[in-house]
Amino acid sequence: MNDLEALQAKLKTLSDAYAAQLPEKIRQIQQTWRDLPRDQFNEAGLETMHRMVHNLTGSGKTFGFARLSDAARSLEEEIGQLVRAKTVLSAAQCQQIRLSLQELQDAARQRPG
Repeated sequence: MNDLEALQAKLKTLSDAYAAQLPEKIRQIQQTWRDLPRDQFNEAGLETMHRMVHNLTGSGKTFGFARLSDAARSLEEEIGQLVRAKTVLSAAQCQQIRLSLQELQDAARQRPG
């Protein structure tokens, strides 16, 4: 095996390890969302969720999951707006976050080509 093949094999191993961790990372983000109260503003909870999603934004492209990274970036921006607004989330905002979480989950299932 030459150096390029060895490097490609190592990158594949890293990408596979990243992919194996994605279901748990997505589950944790979804659980954080479910734990947020809907009748009051929870800045700490939203910031935790924002940080978790932000980590996927950067790491997704690093490991070849461009769609995941794009979905995470969109969700990260939505959550950032909610944090800055500092108000109770509306039903429409909650629905948008749920849709974005589903898109994130779908993107996590798509293996890089």
